[in-house]
Amino acid sequence: MENTEELKQAEANLAHTEAELKIVEAAERELEHEIEEEREVIHEIKAHEILLDIGTPKGLFKGIFPESTKVSTVIEAVVEKKGLDKKDTFELVHGDKILQPTDRSLESFGLKHKAKLELVATGSGV
Repeated sequence: MENTEELKQAEANLAHTEAELKIVEAAERELEHEIEEEREVIHEIKAHEILLDIGTPKGLFKGIFPESTKVSTVIEAVVEKKGLDKKDTFELVHGDKILQPTDRSLESFGLKHKAKLELVATGSGV
């Protein structure tokens, strides 16, 4: 009788482990797909262009911009694409550095090839 209970417990553990394995395999497939998409994007980047991953209040924005693009132009493009309120004031942040003044180019802040930024609302317009 004791062996039957142990067998049932072992079968339950096995079923639970198999279910977890399926979840992990699905997540792995999703990550492999994302990596493949990133590789395709990276191949599209030309010399003097930057791939920007920008976190916004409405989700991630990805875009390729010439290094000479002004920060203000990037902000305008992200606000437009993500449908953010144009009355709000936004800043781009790289690490702990605010990219100001916004009339400077991306490359003037040392950004090259690929960068992760945050678009932060700093206040509302009137």
